[in-house]
Amino acid sequence: MDILSANLKRGLANVVPGDLPSSATLLQNNDEAKVVLLGTVHFSKQSVEDVSQIVKVLNPNAILIELCRQRVSLLELDDKKFLEDAKNLDAKKIKQAVKGQGFVSGMLHAMLLKTYADIAKELGVAPGGEFRRAYQEMKKIPGCKLFLGDRPIQITIARAFQSLSVLEVGQVIYHLTTANPKPLNKTQLEKYKNKDYVQEQFQEIIRDVPAFKKIFHVFVDERDKCLAFSLQECVRTVQSPRVLAVVGMGHVDGITKYYGKMKQEDIVPLLLVPQRPFYYIVLSKGIKFTLYFFIFSFLYRILFG
Repeated sequence: MDILSANLKRGLANVVPGDLPSSATLLQNNDEAKVVLLGTVHFSKQSVEDVSQIVKVLNPNAILIELCRQRVSLLELDDKKFLEDAKNLDAKKIKQAVKGQGFVSGMLHAMLLKTYADIAKELGVAPGGEFRRAYQEMKKIPGCKLFLGDRPIQITIARAFQSLSVLEVGQVIYHLTTANPKPLNKTQLEKYKNKDYVQEQFQEIIRDVPAFKKIFHVFVDERDKCLAFSLQECVRTVQSPRVLAVVGMGHVDGITKYYGKMKQEDIVPLLLVPQRPFYYIVLSKGIKFTLYFFIFSFLYRILFG
């Protein structure tokens, strides 16, 4: 009799931490619920396999992933096609991908697309593989449900940029358009499974550009609260919950901290986009074309060297 069959026969006894990968955290393990939180690296093949390993041990009836409805198309991404496109990415394909978007949104999308393509070419892995594996595993388990746990990406981006002063926005855009990121290989990528290493990288960026502290607060801490609340709701709504949550490693500490403590009134304010003050709008107009110039310069460099 294998481990899974034995667990089912015993009514799913407590999960043994030693059966889980080192990147997994056992958030809850009692008669009320079994909850495993897996911290992943989004371009890591090992993270993909970690998902399957936990599924075998836990036999979940619910899986929560760090995606929102606006990014759910990532679950249907064809890995082979993405990698082929990444190898042949050129100005024409980028223009086609951002067609119909606003200037700034299109430029930011182009930056992201180029970054993803470069990493994919280097590592041979399409982004979000662990989420697709979780989705595929979910479909194999009768009665298992999929939960999208993240806050809508548009709200996150809007709150991040509106948390900054005009000067800070300029500093951030300048940094993004002039920085030369370090080459990433498979060995370096696996370092991001270490939570302390992730925090060190955050602190290094903040030392270079202090405004990133506000951005990280919105992108990391606020989303940690939203993800923790979503996980609580997942556990609350599933009968005899055995839940696997798959999130980026940078969210593990925060979710562990907030899990079981979040209330709806804590989350509602995090779903609102604050109104911009009048002076912000006026000053933004003044530096608008300067920022456009930086973005255009960055795009020109990544396309034409």
